Amino acid sequence: MRSSCGEKKVLEELAGGKKTLWELLASYPWSLEDFARTLNGLHRKGWIRVEGGLIRAAVPVRKRALRSLRCPACGRAVVLEGHGELERKFGELVRERPKPDTGYLQGYMREEDVWARIALMHHYEEVEGKSIVLVGDDDLVGLALALTGLPERITVLDIDRRLGEFLERVGRREGLEVEFVEYDVRHPLPRELRGRFEVFVTDPPEDQKGLRAFLCRAVCALRPTGSSGYFGLTALESPPERWLWLQRWLSRRNLVLTDILRDHSRYPTREYGVGLTYEEPLLRELEFEYRAPPSVDWYRSAFLRVTAVGRVRPTACGRRLPL
Repeated sequence: MRSSCGEKKVLEELAGGKKTLWELLASYPWSLEDFARTLNGLHRKGWIRVEGGLIRAAVPVRKRALRSLRCPACGRAVVLEGHGELERKFGELVRERPKPDTGYLQGYMREEDVWARIALMHHYEEVEGKSIVLVGDDDLVGLALALTGLPERITVLDIDRRLGEFLERVGRREGLEVEFVEYDVRHPLPRELRGRFEVFVTDPPEDQKGLRAFLCRAVCALRPTGSSGYFGLTALESPPERWLWLQRWLSRRNLVLTDILRDHSRYPTREYGVGLTYEEPLLRELEFEYRAPPSVDWYRSAFLRVTAVGRVRPTACGRRLPL
């Protein structure tokens, strides 16, 4: 199932020079069985050679400009390499973004955390050549993906027309391909979007109805097999009971959680000042008056990855859903 992605991953590692089998295994994100299958396939094709205890590429391998690798400092997190100019450009473009609309529960994450999300997606070979759908995108992950020039297709579904106007304006000026569809997740997913994408990205609201609606639409957009998805979820808003419900819901869709990166994304709440959707209700709960604006970026989200095991089992694609 992962042979094509696995081959790319191994050859990318060998672009930097010879490696031991164990060095290749340490950076391989899938199963031992798949790792062996991938190496065997590369060896049969004559694309790798074993020389003593080292493995080398036997075909020319171009080192990709954008790479995902283990953090050299901690060895645990996945970081990007070669994206400095893209991040700088992204920072320039997002200054023109629409301000968050609390009526839509909007609030964008920090720019560096957008790239941290793309790092994990790239690590799993789920950026280059992929069709990616974003269900809601006030974080502008779709724009950052477009800047890489790697995905085959990027489609943003969002209720906020201002976002579509912004993406159209920036795309026309910068020559970026991002398709925008004005869409309310309460409505059935348009038929032409069902089963068309290999990867979804979403940041759903965290009440159970909202979480279910966003994920239903994202899953409906996935191709039947070999697909994956990424989304944010917090411990601040979702109690353990909701996480348990989510695990069960995903299992019924034949989706398995492979990654839960706690506190992966932070939101620049200091920029918002008191007034982020969650702050006023919190302050009202206090038995004393407190009006000082946020002094730190307090709102943080885990980043989760799911992947299909067998055939994806979407639900409610043609039904209206409550929020």
